[in-house]
Amino acid sequence: MNLLLSLAAGLALAAQAPDASDAPDSARPRHAARRDASGWTLDARLGAYAGAFDGMGVRRDSGALGIVEGALTPEWRGGDWTVGVPLRLAHRQTFGADLSETTGALDLTAERRFTRSFRAGPEVGVSGAYRPRWPDLYQRAPGGALASTDRFGYLAWHVGGQLWARPLPRSHLRLHYRYVSYAYQGEAAFQPDVNPMHLTPRDNVQHQLDLSWRYLGGESWAAAFRLDYTHRHDLDLLARNAGTGGTSGYTNPDQKLSKLEPSVEVELKRLGGQLDAALRYGYVVQDDPFQGYYSYTGQHPRLDVDWAATGRLTLEGRVEAWLLEYGANGTSPARLDSGSRRYDRRVALRAGARYALTPAVSAVAEAEWVKRDTNYPDYVPDPVTDTGYDIRFDYENVRAIAGVEWRL
Repeated sequence: MNLLLSLAAGLALAAQAPDASDAPDSARPRHAARRDASGWTLDARLGAYAGAFDGMGVRRDSGALGIVEGALTPEWRGGDWTVGVPLRLAHRQTFGADLSETTGALDLTAERRFTRSFRAGPEVGVSGAYRPRWPDLYQRAPGGALASTDRFGYLAWHVGGQLWARPLPRSHLRLHYRYVSYAYQGEAAFQPDVNPMHLTPRDNVQHQLDLSWRYLGGESWAAAFRLDYTHRHDLDLLARNAGTGGTSGYTNPDQKLSKLEPSVEVELKRLGGQLDAALRYGYVVQDDPFQGYYSYTGQHPRLDVDWAATGRLTLEGRVEAWLLEYGANGTSPARLDSGSRRYDRRVALRAGARYALTPAVSAVAEAEWVKRDTNYPDYVPDPVTDTGYDIRFDYENVRAIAGVEWRL
């Protein structure tokens, strides 16, 4: 199931629409390391999967896909220090669509235990994605077909740190900060003096801050409060004018967006001895300080269920929704299909099964359905010349994969 959740971040929105994610779709939580008193430990994972997809974000491509991914995490513990060097690599090959990619990440983390109730340490890392010759929804080649581009590939680096504390019995406090810099491939056809908003390099820097407080109510339940904050500064993309979404030439400043999401979560454990469930509710607030074109608020509920059906078989599922409404300075009503304010509603259903063939090898099967509904008009090619943009903001994506995973 971890694979499916990570793929959702990178694949479902990989079309680089305005709401696309920068995260590589190989990123996923690493397997918890075996803990010894001191010395080295090693976690390793290798997976191979095959399946099919229909739709990828705003793209309407479909076809078969194969995925190979691996992770290697050496970790050293000595005295009060723990140092880890996690490495992740993944390749997705698509058949019937030119949407293959190779992603990777390498991190260095260190943590010092100051007391039994307080730990802290820094982190640094690099990551990237190579996405060669993807169809570009914003430009066409001679003859009318979508032109190919490498501009969706990127290289990123980050630096930051985290601390963990236990201020009260059964209470856990965690603070994590990360500064991230993304550098994307350039596009030769980009002409900033002609059209500064299309084919624009998506280079940006981000300040990411996560704060969580978790209370353990015994073995049967837990509750948590989270506060996630991201400030993004685009280095080439200009801020948009209210109402139209255009720009006033180069009098507009760089686009800067701040997003805040407080959330509460309740976890119920071992229901009936086999079922774990976690219900989270978040409220998202994004601020566009220039003229408010990209300012919005919205609800973000999520339900996760894990069921240990047998000693070998585990079933997992997730239902998640983003129900966003833009502010009064967003797209003008005359430019909408309906209503007076732009809305963006997405629902995702995900399910997975894992069967342990041996203690180290498991068979997995996962599926996902994503539906998006918005009142923003689609970009439709000219019916006579078949030229222009071809983007459908309302879509349904379906994907299913199955494969084998090996863990050390």
